[in-house]
Amino acid sequence: MREVGEECGVAERIGIIGGGFSGLLCAYLLEHMLGDRAEIVVLEGSDRVGGRVRTTQLPEAGVSYEAGVAEFYDITGNPHLRRLIRHLGLETRPLRGTPYFVIDDRVVHDDLELEQVVGSRGMDRLRRFWEHGTALRPPADYALAGQMRDNDHPWLRRTFEDVLAEIDDPFCQWFTAMQCHSDLATEPPVTSGLFGMDNLLIDHPGYCSMYTLVDGNDGLVQALANRVQSPILRSAPVASVSADAERGLCVTFRADGDERSELEVDTLIVTLPPPGIRAMQWSDDRLAAAVGEHVRHHDHGTTYLRVTLLFRRRFWRRQFPEDYFVSDAFGGVTVYDQSPDDGAAGVGIQSWLLGGAHARDLSARSDDEIVAAVLAAMPSALPVRDGVLVRGCVDRWTGASGVSGLPGGVPLLPLDQRHSPDPRWPQLQFVGDYLYDSTLCGALDAVLYAVARLGARVEVRTGEPVVGVSDLFAAPASGISDLAPSSPSSAFFLDERSANRR
Repeated sequence: MREVGEECGVAERIGIIGGGFSGLLCAYLLEHMLGDRAEIVVLEGSDRVGGRVRTTQLPEAGVSYEAGVAEFYDITGNPHLRRLIRHLGLETRPLRGTPYFVIDDRVVHDDLELEQVVGSRGMDRLRRFWEHGTALRPPADYALAGQMRDNDHPWLRRTFEDVLAEIDDPFCQWFTAMQCHSDLATEPPVTSGLFGMDNLLIDHPGYCSMYTLVDGNDGLVQALANRVQSPILRSAPVASVSADAERGLCVTFRADGDERSELEVDTLIVTLPPPGIRAMQWSDDRLAAAVGEHVRHHDHGTTYLRVTLLFRRRFWRRQFPEDYFVSDAFGGVTVYDQSPDDGAAGVGIQSWLLGGAHARDLSARSDDEIVAAVLAAMPSALPVRDGVLVRGCVDRWTGASGVSGLPGGVPLLPLDQRHSPDPRWPQLQFVGDYLYDSTLCGALDAVLYAVARLGARVEVRTGEPVVGVSDLFAAPASGISDLAPSSPSSAFFLDERSANRR
């Protein structure tokens, strides 16, 4: 390995593969930490940055919709994402929902109406399950999802299907699986009981609240991209990575069409999900074996379909006044109201988030067939009149663009092994939400771990201190609590929401 600064006059040459949220944030933080001691290049395989954060314009109506990430999570006890968004000067709006449910074509607004569907015995069984689940998963542990302590949780090594069987009521088992199906994006037999419970707790206001960005969720990645001073090469897919004790790490990629280029780096951060990592070649046999094992352990990809319907008017607002509701169609689907708040152009926008097996099977069909299937699943309380639909859009999130249905795998690996599978190459770091909890909060946790490790490495190599990121993520910001979360007043999510209204 050549000496620091021998050829290029900088302490560290850093390559970042992937220009999504994780890659852009890595670049931004490393610039902040290392200043002119680092030379950073971001390689993005597509022609756009942002990954799964994508806001799409509908020019015919002068409005936009969220084609990818629909909301951000404000997790009690984990304020990092909120602080980043505050730091970037982005305006947020809360995403409000009880949520309402559509069960067998019946609209359920609250716990009293749910009891009419499941019966008093069913409600008792649901409350018992939530009491058990929240006792095993207090908010302080939920805020640290994906950390090593989760290996001690009794539901990590049990399937969600097995855990749901503790509900002594088959209909309530089905309801609970349906409730979180859209967030889970997979089926109960193939994920852990702990991940299933974590997704249920998204509905519990004592654990989590949700919000969006006023000017579109992709404002987050655009704000990062605008602040990154280093080159961001688009349409530059990586073909291979070689590792050599003398030369270090060398990335081969295509640039400007089919031109083959190489980038020699001291440090490499890979922010692709397992299918993207698998598509790359790794020249060193031991490294290839370590990366292959990393992929096998963490590759639990799922499929999302986001089906967005532009209507001439917001005809569902009276029946569904909240920002989203959950329907039992497609195994459980979240339906977002993404209509403009000001009623611009008098239009209404519904966005259906389908996940798991139903999304996988439908994804092979044409856009028109998928839109027709969603329209057919519309609750009868919301008849779609002729001529009211302007346009239907389908966004597929699968393969290298999908999410993990079992983030971190089972068991969870130690963080150093999770991020750097070959101990000979600690300067090769893997980063992504698939390592923690399949959310932007998990992606942020992964980024913070990796950049801290790399910053410490540069500090040791140069003997000079690096600037930390504590000013962004440790100092309390106005309105963002730094206190340890307390237990909620009610275990059952609907009881907690009712208590909050009083």
